[in-house]
Amino acid sequence: METIIFPISQDKHLIFCILATLLFVLQFLRTKRWYQLVMAIAIPASMLIYVQPENKYIYYAVGVLEAVLLLLALVLNIVQSAKTAKEEKRAKEAAEAEQAAAAAAEAAKPAAETEE
Repeated sequence: METIIFPISQDKHLIFCILATLLFVLQFLRTKRWYQLVMAIAIPASMLIYVQPENKYIYYAVGVLEAVLLLLALVLNIVQSAKTAKEEKRAKEAAEAEQAAAAAAEAAKPAAETEE
């Protein structure tokens, strides 16, 4: 394949795909972010271009597939980030309410002790 299409050799591309896929799978297992799993699929899918390099239909199909997977990863990241931000906000508000309730109970406790 021409170096105009891919600036690196097939061997280097294969090594990059293996390393990147391992990285994204490990990150998915660690953080459970779905876009990382999509990226773990999208990166090795770029190797499909080598199936029949002379076939323009495969060339464009792989390009469309990559574009769809990257767009899906972007959308999943945005949606999951918004969901995580809402959950963190709720958790923070619940912790603040719990602290306020504990402070109010602590303030009411000495008042009840002085009345006795």
